[in-house]
Amino acid sequence: MAKHSVLKLARGLNQPFRPVEIADLDGNYHAFIVRYSGDYIAHAHDRDEFVYVLEGAVTFEIGGKAEEVRQGEAILIPAGTRHRPRCKSTALGMVIETKGLQNQMEPQV
Repeated sequence: MAKHSVLKLARGLNQPFRPVEIADLDGNYHAFIVRYSGDYIAHAHDRDEFVYVLEGAVTFEIGGKAEEVRQGEAILIPAGTRHRPRCKSTALGMVIETKGLQNQMEPQV
C-alpha cells in the first residue's frame, strides 16, 4: 500500500492545469492533483467529475452560473455538464474521475 504526501507533491506543480496522478482506483478511475491559476477551457465529459479544493478557491462556471468552491469544499460536476474552472490567484485541487476523461474534451476557450 503506497502512502502519498499530497501537499509535498503539490509543491512541485509549477504549471497550472498539468495534473499529476496520485492513485489508480480499480483500474478504471484515478485521483490526481492539479494546480489552478487563470482560466481553463470550457468542456464537458460523459462521466461525473469530483473536485476537492485543498488550497485556495476555484470558481466553476456551470450552466451559465458561477459557483465558488473554497478550501475544504468539494463539487460534483455531473456527466454531460459543460463547465469551466477559473482561478483569480492560485489554488490546488484533487480530482477523482474515470480514466480517459481528459481525452474526451472538445475545448472552447
